[in-house]
Formats: sequence, structure tokens, C-alpha cells
Amino acid sequence: MKTLLCTSILFITLFIQHSFAQSSAKELVFNIEVTTSMSPASITLKWNTQTGVSSYNILRKNRNEKTFTALATNIPASVTTFTDQNIVIGTGYEYCVQSAMNVDISGYVYAGIQLPVVHQSGEIMLVVDNTYQIPAAQELEAYKLDLIKEGWKVKTVFVARDQSVSSVKQLITDEYISDPTALKGVILLGHVPVPYSGKIAPDAHSNHIGALPTDMYYGDIMVGQGVDMWTDLTLNVVSASDTRNYNIVGDGKFDMSNKATVAPVKLFIGRIDVFNMPSINPDDVVLFKQYLAKNHTYRASMKKFRQAGIIDDNFGYFSGEAFAQNGWRNFSSLLGNSNVTEGDYVSGTKTNSYIWSYACGPGWYTGAQGIGTTNDFANNQMQSVFTMIYGSYFGDWDNQDNFLRAPIASPSSSLVSIWGGRPNWFFHTMAMGEPIGYSYLNSVDNANTYFPKGFYANKVHQSFQGDPTLKMYMFEAPSSVLTSAYQTDKVKITWTASVDPDVLGYYVYRAAGVDENFQLLNTGYITSTEFIDEDQNLSPEAIYMVKAVKLQSSTTGTFYNLSPGAMSLDNPVAITLPVNITSFNGIVNVKSNTLFWDVNNEINLAAYEIQRSVHGENFSTIGFVSSKQNAQAENSYSFEDENPALESSYRLKSIDIDGKFVYSSILNLRRIETSTPLTIYPSPFNTHFNITYNSEVNSTLAIQLYDLYGHLVIAKDCLIYEGQNTLQFDQLDRLKQGIYVVVVTNLESNERNVFNVLKE
Repeated sequence: MKTLLCTSILFITLFIQHSFAQSSAKELVFNIEVTTSMSPASITLKWNTQTGVSSYNILRKNRNEKTFTALATNIPASVTTFTDQNIVIGTGYEYCVQSAMNVDISGYVYAGIQLPVVHQSGEIMLVVDNTYQIPAAQELEAYKLDLIKEGWKVKTVFVARDQSVSSVKQLITDEYISDPTALKGVILLGHVPVPYSGKIAPDAHSNHIGALPTDMYYGDIMVGQGVDMWTDLTLNVVSASDTRNYNIVGDGKFDMSNKATVAPVKLFIGRIDVFNMPSINPDDVVLFKQYLAKNHTYRASMKKFRQAGIIDDNFGYFSGEAFAQNGWRNFSSLLGNSNVTEGDYVSGTKTNSYIWSYACGPGWYTGAQGIGTTNDFANNQMQSVFTMIYGSYFGDWDNQDNFLRAPIASPSSSLVSIWGGRPNWFFHTMAMGEPIGYSYLNSVDNANTYFPKGFYANKVHQSFQGDPTLKMYMFEAPSSVLTSAYQTDKVKITWTASVDPDVLGYYVYRAAGVDENFQLLNTGYITSTEFIDEDQNLSPEAIYMVKAVKLQSSTTGTFYNLSPGAMSLDNPVAITLPVNITSFNGIVNVKSNTLFWDVNNEINLAAYEIQRSVHGENFSTIGFVSSKQNAQAENSYSFEDENPALESSYRLKSIDIDGKFVYSSILNLRRIETSTPLTIYPSPFNTHFNITYNSEVNSTLAIQLYDLYGHLVIAKDCLIYEGQNTLQFDQLDRLKQGIYVVVVTNLESNERNVFNVLKE
């Protein structure tokens, strides 16, 4: 508790302005209930009274405005309702109820009636740690498709962990310049280079003053705004206990402590970084795949969460900062006050699901008093999608087993983790279907829009751990989208209906490829589960997508909500890759199968993913082989499947360096079980080897010797007799060193044996 006491003394004089008899975090919040009417069109606000508040102001703004306009001022304390009749159906409005004497006692809602469907979300840029490019290729492709199915156009780039932050930002800037209105946000997938900036300590600890991780740098695009404020010219700060926070001229860490006021942050930035979390799992590839898997589970509505929130407040009023107001203000707007409870963070989320959770307490890098530690996330399954946790130190998140990153690195359901307290965050627009990334922009760009801003507003340290494209209201997509020719020049699209009982109908989209823009084909939703595309200039590679729509009711109104899309191809391929697989063969060995393939024109190819199926469907990945990256030559590759089935089907997935891919043809291999005694010696061999074969009858053996790339080296038929036979193969000194495959087939019984031998 020493940390808590010292911080309280430091800030007590700065919060005299809040001392209007409030004594808890919830007493700084107006819980606003919203009711709507279609005729006449109106929105009614109802709120609770607060101790010491004698009158209210009611403010409103349009969603894209930065400044609220007063609708009514100095409403008496006894009047706790207000009806706005000057509204348009289909338009959303942000409302604020605040104390007329103290703007920091407030509540916010985003309300509207039948807000229109959003078909196109804009462009999202994935900046991917190339450590995951090969081992997580399948998961990354599935994640990209999830984004596309929710209306995002996806741009993917891969970067190295040791790359300069300026070179990473240049990639983002170049993409922004290409279409400033399209690019909405960036997701940093993995341990993408971490920018550091400033001379600050938002947790108010003197041993923590210095540069902090600053992902805001990547979203602060200064194109056309004059001089770039991100300099490394002035600061020399070496007082922090952790050298990570040192900021010295020329060290690559920036001088800026305050967000630039020249222009707002252009892009929302989210980071999915599970590197260096050994208390949960030392293998961050496993953790990264785990995150993408639980992200998909949420998006596909495979797991449902109660529209409820839990708050664990271990700070209380705290001289007016009242950190837990971040929970009370946001949750009452998003969930309704009756669905928000106080309780223990860990035990509460273990026993019940909460779509939102908040916890605060005196902290250190790997935990917080009254909440828990990173080990709690390693050992427990917490059921909360969006979480805010606040305490000292762990907001400085780029360190081992960091507590702020623990929720997203854990096997728990958590997909977003935010340091909610210095400053305050505002998520109320999510009630009407917005992705959480726009709440990030609301908060980091909060100059004088939302109050209380909280300490350290407009500083560069504000970060978002997790996926910023996530929304609160997900429901099941339709499925089984099939296409067929119709009347020779048209296409018929059919699908299986969504299982959600409130679905009104469906929208159908078409694109030339999965990376292209999806065009809406029906301006109004249709209620049937089939659609005829009458465009007579169709590309044979066209991809169709179908989404369900329903009128979603939330705590603050209604909006038309789309499900994720279902596509006409399970594994769409955007383009044909230049690589040409000229042959793909395999050999059945005694205990394994050897695959080998030849390729040419291997331009910009990253790797080959080997996939296996037992029945020719539901392929799973069994290994990777890196590309030799020699575009000027024909290359040969091999792979050993050490655990084959009796009948196995194989295919190759050729993966380009930008994530695009194409599949090979399917190779089928069947194993023949035999107990015929056969030996080959010596192995390794030099000039010759012998085969001994014990036969029950006279017969003929077909003997073939292959190199590992499937090239036939020797083929001969040998007569054998009842009993033991010894056959010699000599003059083999001309063979190159390496592994060879010997295939011995008894032409009488059809029994086959396969051995690997080594040439010295």
C-alpha cells in the first residue's frame, strides 16, 4: 500500500475541483437510459441523480463532430428526463448529460433509430511479424478472411522484429498516401518493432520517468501537416530503474511526450503481441495461434457472452481520479446499469461470462493488488471479451510477462486489454455497432470532447492491446454458399439460412477475387435463400459472399446489423502465383511416406506448406519447407511424413511472401502391409549393397532405386527361388552422396517393401 499512499499525496491538491461530496467512482457517472419512438421520431434520456449536483446540462453532437452543442442548460435537479424531438431516423447522435457545475460528473450515450447497414468497413492494414509468416500461415489466412467477411479490405505486409520503427511507419504512410480516405486502421500482429517516446511517467512513479512504448506513432500520419513532430534531438533521460525507459539523443526513441496538436491521429492502432510471456507459454507462436483461434471463435459466434459487465475497484475515489469510472460510465451506456455488477475480477469471470470487465488496483509489471497476476491468466479461464485493467507499471507493456498483455496471451476469452485510468477511455459508440477501434480514436484524440479526460490525456503512451476491428454484437452467418449455371448466361447462388431467429433477410456480394472489392448486388435485403446474378460478363473466378441482416436492439436504440459473410469458396485464392510445380510424387517407405516435387519460376515465394488428409478432404498441415528463393533455376524439394495413414492424400500450399497462396494437385499414397522378411546391407553403402529376400515360392522381384527427388536411378527384375536369396547391386560409386529409396515388389504376390539407404 506504500505506492498507493504516495500517489494519493502527490495528486490530492490537483483534485480539489472534484470535491462536490462525491466519494466513489460511480458517483461521478450519470447512468443514462434511452428510449426511442418512431412516431413522432424522438429519443428520450433518463438519468439518475447524484449527490451535490443541483442542475444538469444536456448536450448533443453528430458522430463526426468534435464539439458538443447544448440542447438544454441548468435543468433543475428534480428533472431527470429529456426528450429530443429534433432527430432524423437513420442518424446517430451522441448525447452528454453533465453536472452544470462540474463537467467531470457526466454520462455519454450514442443513440439512434434504425441506423443504416454498413456494407464496407474500409481498409485495414495488417503489419505482421515475419516470425509468424510460415508457422502461422494458415491461421493468418483464416484471420484475413474473417476481416474480409466483415467488410474490410485487407492489406498485408511482413516486417522483421529488428526493423527500424521508421521503416515500418513508412510502409503505413505509403499505404495511407495511396488512398487517405480508405485506410482506417492498422493491426500490429506479433512483436512488430515497438516505438518509444517521451519523458513521462503516467503512473506517477519517479523511478519510471522516461520513454514509454508508443504505438500511437504508427497512426499519427503527418502527411500534409508540416514538420514531423517525431524527433530524436533533445531528450537525455536516464533516471528510470529500467533501462528500456532511458531516452537519449540519437537512440531511436522520440522526444515527444504530448500528442501532436497539429492534426488528429489518422488511424486506429491495435497490437496483438504475445511475445515474451513465458509464464503463460514460452513459445509465442503457440500463443499467437491461440489468440487468432479465440478471435475466430468470437467472430463466428461459436461462443456467446452475456451482455453484462463486472467491476473490481481496489482504488475507490482516489482523490477524485476514481479510475473505475471507466467501468461505470462505459458499461452503463453499453450494457444498461442493471447489467453491471461489482465483484472479484478473477473469480467472477471464471464463474460467469461478461462481455466487458474492469479492474484496478496498485500494480507492478506482472500484476495488481486485489486483481491478480499474469500467472492467474495462465492458470484460469476468464470469460470476458473486452477488458480494462489499471495499476502502476504494467501500462508500460513491452516487458516479460506483462500484466496488461496477459489477457490476450492467455487461453481466456479476452481479445482486448486496455490500461483504463490515465487517461479515461470512452467506448459508448460501440452500442450502435461500431468497431472498438473508433473508440480508440475517441480517447487518444480527446482534446476537449469528453469529460473527465483524466490525467495524462493527450500523452503518447495510450495503447490498445488486441484487435481494434472487434464489435459487441455478433451473430451467426449463413453457410454453404453454392453457385451454379442458370439459363446458360446467369449464375444462381444458394445458401443455408443463418440460425439466428431474428434475421430479416440477406445481402449478396460479388468480387473478382478475395482481395478485390465486394460489390453489393441487391440494394435491399432479400428474404429467400437464393439469388440470381444476371450480369452476363462474369469472370469464372468470381467469388460470392452472403450476409444476414437483422435490426439489432441495443441499450441506446436500433441499428441494422450484418452477420459475417459466407463465401462461395472455402479456400479462395486471390491470384495465381508465378511458381510452377512441374511434378509432385511420393514413395511409400516401411514406416513413412516420402514426398518430392520439382518447381520452376519460384519468384517471391516464401515456403511450401504440406497438408495431409485421410479421406481427401479436411486437410491439415503437417509441415513446412522453406523456399530456396532461386527464381532463375529449377528447384527440387522433399518432405518425410513420419506418421502416415494406410491411405493418405497430400497437397502442397505454395505461399507467397505477401501471404497469397495456391494449392497443388492432390497426391494419393496407399500403404501395403507385409511381413515378408527382407534386409538391405550395408547401409551406409559405398560401391554396392546387397538384398536378402526369403521367399516361399519361386518368383520375380522388381527392384527400383530412386533418389529423394523421385528420379529413377536403377530398375531391374531378378528371379528368386524358394528359400533365402541374396542379390547384389554393384558399380554404385558413380552415385552422389545422399539418401536413396529402394522399392522391392514381388510380382507374384504384389507385396511391396520400401527402404531408405544412405550412400557415403
